[in-house]
This record gives sequence, structure tokens and C-alpha cells, in this order.
Amino acid sequence: MYTTAETLIDKFGVQHLIYLTIKEPNGTETEPDLAAINREIGRVDGIIDGYLRSRYTLPLAEIPPELAGYAEDMTIARIYGCLPERTVPEDVTRAAKEAVAWLRDIQKGLASLSLATLAPAPSGGEPGATGFFKTSKRSEDRLFSDSILDRFTGPR
Repeated sequence: MYTTAETLIDKFGVQHLIYLTIKEPNGTETEPDLAAINREIGRVDGIIDGYLRSRYTLPLAEIPPELAGYAEDMTIARIYGCLPERTVPEDVTRAAKEAVAWLRDIQKGLASLSLATLAPAPSGGEPGATGFFKTSKRSEDRLFSDSILDRFTGPR
């Protein structure tokens, strides 16, 4: 998990999350609907994993602070969206969109996570496994020989 219900409660406050998660508050609630919060956390985790899986081995050994912050922003936006009669504030929408844009940049390789250690991609020593991607190409599959390629790039 990239964030927790406790972290969201600490960041946004119990009363605010009660307001966002209880459909018909009567003023006696002391706890937000943790099931609704955890459901949205799970959905955000899935979204984040979708962006990260092409560049990082999941699950991450550690959660970088910037990723946790973006997960909080995305989750609170989703929690707002649970009750359609509530308007999502512009700053909440903007923060969630910034988080998704950042995740897209990570997916494209334009940004990276600030991880102290990066778990190696599973290769198992299989032929063709390099870095994060596995290829089925062999040297026999090449279209151009070394001598032809040298004409374009110069001798190696």
C-alpha cells in the first residue's frame, strides 16, 4: 500500500473524512467509514501499480515519500468522488491530475522514483533477459550485418 487510512486521517482530519465517507451524517459519528477509505486506497494502489510495473519490480521494497504523497492526493480525490452530490474542490482535482501526470512521466522514463535501492528485475538467467525487459530476439534475427550498420554509425 502506498498510503493508509491512518495517514489520510492524520493529513485531512477525522471530521473531514467523516463528512466525505458517511452518506447521511447525524453528528454522532466518531469514525469515518474505513471500508470506503480502504476500498479507494486499493483502487489507487492498482492505478499506481499499472504505471510503475513497466519500470520497477513490484512490490517496491520501500515507498518513496513523493509516491506516498501522490497516492494520498489521488485517494482523497477518489473519496470525494464516492458521493456525487459533493463537489470536488479544484485544488484536490488539480493535485490528483498532477499525480497522474507524474506517473505517466515515470512510465515513459521521463521521471523516476527516489529509491535508495532498486530491486533487480526477475530474469532467472534466461537467454534474452536484459534489465527490466525480456526479448526473444537473437543475433540471427538481425536485418543488417555489422558491415552495413558500420556505414551509418562508423566502425565500433
